[in-house]
Amino acid sequence: MRFIPSAAFVFAASLATACGGPLEEEAPGAEVVDESLASQEQGVDESCVGSSVVLAQPDGASVNAVFPHCSYADAAAASNDGTYDQPSCAHRFVTEVTGLYGNFAQPFVEVIPASSNVTESACKGLAITGAAFGYANGYWYSLGSVSTTGTWYPAGPFFPAFCGLRVNIGSGGSGYSKMRVTGLGAALGVFKARVRTGVRIGNGPC
Repeated sequence: MRFIPSAAFVFAASLATACGGPLEEEAPGAEVVDESLASQEQGVDESCVGSSVVLAQPDGASVNAVFPHCSYADAAAASNDGTYDQPSCAHRFVTEVTGLYGNFAQPFVEVIPASSNVTESACKGLAITGAAFGYANGYWYSLGSVSTTGTWYPAGPFFPAFCGLRVNIGSGGSGYSKMRVTGLGAALGVFKARVRTGVRIGNGPC
């Protein structure tokens, strides 16, 4: 199964807007080794569309999208802990969301901190990495990737300070039967944290 350029997909199928280069669905590649888990190259995530990827806890999960009426909802799964790992998709928790039927979906990745009391420095020390892929007509298409840190929001007149640990991946897309979203959360760039990956669906208020 091949991963083909999005431009060809849009031109030939006119199904969705996507980005990224060609990718074969291939056998497991070598694990990237670096001082920081979050600094690993995108090639690791690209191997996550292969058929050998584990889509069951603790390394991943399969979720069927249930579209809400007049609202938004997440079709997502969270890792049990920070031990997710597998040869085909090193250091990534993978959620495959099925049942999209071509409807628009916004992929996201979210880090789940060990404590609800996250300080500003701890927030900015949490690394967030993810990538998303859409499947249509026998091909996977890249929907984008993200590599960032937690965002600290100072207190306002009506809300306390808080740490934002959820990040959208790309601008989302439509025309796909399913999407696969990968994620990695790392505290201090080394110790893996729990992570939640999936898509936001729904048309909002009626």
